[in-house]
Amino acid sequence: MRLIIKSLVVLFITMTLAVGHTRAQSFDNIEAAIKSGDVSTLSKYFSGNVEIHIKDAQNSYSKSQAEAVLKNFFGTHIPRSFAVQHRGESPGGAKYFMGNLATTAGSYRTYVYAKPVNGTFTIQEIRFEEQ
Repeated sequence: MRLIIKSLVVLFITMTLAVGHTRAQSFDNIEAAIKSGDVSTLSKYFSGNVEIHIKDAQNSYSKSQAEAVLKNFFGTHIPRSFAVQHRGESPGGAKYFMGNLATTAGSYRTYVYAKPVNGTFTIQEIRFEEQ
């Protein structure tokens, strides 16, 4: 009986650590996709609807619409560099980061907010504010 309980505890801890690693990796992938302007990778992490703010325009988009909007943005604003300035996490497990994106068409303060869903982060909101 004790062996079964110990085995269950070890299994639970292992699964918890694996899910935590997968979530952290998905959030790192989001950051890397913005740095390279890789919309295909970025779109894998979109929630059902994504709030996108570019300069002074903002709207809520479906996954496919959001992908088209960001392809257009990164098509005319090719990233040169991206540096995260601040990271944070809410008590509910949502994460965000803010950084500076330098592109061929100017610099943008960038903000990404994502919630954990089924072991990975899904992007709820992305902002590109002209500096």
